[in-house]
Amino acid sequence: MFNVRVAPSAETIRRVLNAVCSGGLADLLGADPAGADTLAVDGKSARGSHTADVPAAHLLAAMTGTGQTVTHLRVPDKTNEITYFAARLEPFDLTGVTVTADALHTQSDHARFLVEHKKAHYLLLIKANHPGLFRQLRSLPWKQATARRYDREVGHGRKETRATRAPTITDLGLDFPHAVQASRILRHRTDLHSGR
Repeated sequence: MFNVRVAPSAETIRRVLNAVCSGGLADLLGADPAGADTLAVDGKSARGSHTADVPAAHLLAAMTGTGQTVTHLRVPDKTNEITYFAARLEPFDLTGVTVTADALHTQSDHARFLVEHKKAHYLLLIKANHPGLFRQLRSLPWKQATARRYDREVGHGRKETRATRAPTITDLGLDFPHAVQASRILRHRTDLHSGR
């Protein structure tokens, strides 16, 4: 008779990884962001992971600008990714790294953590979910901005034009920790099929 070895099931592998490292395979094999130019932090709900009784798994991940996963963690139910932002980045040397995140992470505490504690830079989005800060940004002297860029591209059935302006905001009264520059991106899309 031949000795036949049976590979462990996917569930067994998942269970062992979770027992060894709560961040899973990304934390065991993840890249060190030290020396990277950028680190993108974003959360996503895992498609197909929900059941009738359990909500979809929500993951918070960080990736370098070269596409290497640094870490990811399932955000526990009944909480959100804001509370796990600093905990996921705490173990890493982020000196000089520019950390980008969406509007959900545009929090004063996150900005202070990155600049004061981790010696990093940040690029955070501001949307109408921060009404006071959004109003302050709208009132900046955008027409006086000398840093301007225009991009045009065609693809995915649409033509897109982006106009970017970036005034220096030091001493302009923006109420957000360590903010020294703002950029405004105006995007115009035209559907190539409908012309709208």
